[in-house]
Amino acid sequence: MAIQSIGATTAQAGAQQSFAAGKVVTQDDFLKLLIAQMQNQDPLKPMDNQEFAAQLATFNSLGQLIDINSKLGGMQNGQGAANQLNAVSLIGKEIETDGNVVSLREGGTAAIPYLLGANAAQVTLTIRTGSGELMRQLTATNQPVGEQTLVWDGKDGSGKSVPAGLYRFEISAVDATGKNVPSSGLVRGVVTGVNLEGGEPLLEIGGVSVPLSSVTKVRSL
Repeated sequence: MAIQSIGATTAQAGAQQSFAAGKVVTQDDFLKLLIAQMQNQDPLKPMDNQEFAAQLATFNSLGQLIDINSKLGGMQNGQGAANQLNAVSLIGKEIETDGNVVSLREGGTAAIPYLLGANAAQVTLTIRTGSGELMRQLTATNQPVGEQTLVWDGKDGSGKSVPAGLYRFEISAVDATGKNVPSSGLVRGVVTGVNLEGGEPLLEIGGVSVPLSSVTKVRSL
C-alpha cells in the first residue's frame, strides 16, 4: 500500500497549481521541488538512483542556463554603452549613409550626393517636398560611375527661393543607348548632435536623423 502524508499531497498540489498558472520555474523552485519529492516519496517505493541522477543533471543544466542568460544580458548592456560612446565620438565628423533626404538652409544651397552603378549619359535629379509636391528638376550629362554630386541652388522651377527644411529627392540615370543605369541617393553631412533616448543612437546632420547602424562612411574634417 502506498503511504503519502496529507502535507505531501498539499505541497505537491500547490506546486502543480503554481506551475500550471504559468509561473517561470527558477533554479530555487526546481531545488525545492526535488527536496519535497525526496522527503515525501513512498517509503515502500523509493526514488530510483538513475532517476535521481537524471534530476540532478537537469538541475545542473538549469543553473548553467541561468548563468549564461545573465552573462548575455551583461554583454548587451555593455554593447549598448559602447554604441553610445561611438556615436558621441562622431560629433564634428562627416558621415555618409544611403538615403533620399536633403536639408536646405534659409537662403542657402544644398549639395545632393548620389551613387551611379555605371557611366551615365544623363542624370535627372527630382526634388519634392515631404508631401510629394514637385520643387525642381536638375540634370547632368556624362557622369562617370561612382559617387557624384549635384548642387541645388534652393530655388524652384520658376526661380523662386523655397523655404528652408527637409526635401526628398529621386535619382534616375540612363546610358548612351537609353538604358537605365543603377542609381541611388546618399545622405552626407557633419554630425552636430546625438540622440540617445531610443534603443539605438541617432546622429543629427542638418536636421536629418541617421541611425548609427546605417552609417557607411566617416570622414574627419
